[in-house]
Amino acid sequence: MIAALTGLMEKAGELMLQWENPQVFAKGKHADFVTEADVAVQELLMEQLAKLFPGAKFFAEEKKDNRLTDEFTFIIDPIDGTTNYFRRRECSMISVGAVENKKPVFGAIYDPYRRKLYHAEKGKGAWCNAQRLRVSEEPIERALIGLGSSPYYSELMELTGRTVGALMPRCADVRRTGSAAMELCDIAAGRSDGCFEWLLQPWDYCAGVLLVEEAGGRCGNIMGGEATYEKAIPFMAANAMIYDELQALLQSLR
Repeated sequence: MIAALTGLMEKAGELMLQWENPQVFAKGKHADFVTEADVAVQELLMEQLAKLFPGAKFFAEEKKDNRLTDEFTFIIDPIDGTTNYFRRRECSMISVGAVENKKPVFGAIYDPYRRKLYHAEKGKGAWCNAQRLRVSEEPIERALIGLGSSPYYSELMELTGRTVGALMPRCADVRRTGSAAMELCDIAAGRSDGCFEWLLQPWDYCAGVLLVEEAGGRCGNIMGGEATYEKAIPFMAANAMIYDELQALLQSLR
């Protein structure tokens, strides 16, 4: 599948980078934004994917009528890290995952600034361009833990702050990129060791779940069970060595 999508992901990246100062619109919640580039990239991806995979369904961030069935479905975040994008922080990714029977079968995350395509297919490993990826084997005391701060949800701000405070004495340090897709790429590549966000949308993590799992890591719901894709969940991912310990710590704070 990656052979069919490589050119499209690169084309979407070129489109994303065409804007120097894209129009920015508020979506209603605190710090929740969309740009004209998000909409354009999503339209391009959906139009071209429909041609490449006739009959495929779509579940996408800027699409209004999202509903997940057992059919083959692309789950799309056209620009993950929108605030980074329009603030020119160069940490935004194009994320395209695919699920069938509500289980991930493919994921591709493209970094257009560095021209790196992270991708995974079920049972075929995780890759960045032509380089095989493996998660780290760092223990919790040496771990770098990425966090999403859930800025759209005021009710989670205190919990997020308390979680960081609890993590700091237990791990090496915490990191915040502003892109869930980038956090998951970093775990798959062994550059960091875990991440969490107390409420995260499926388009933010779908492609990255398979990437991490095919690289030897684990992903799931903080409160237990596998990641699901119908709606937002409290999400976490980590290398296999620290997953259970990190999950237990997070659960103790909820």
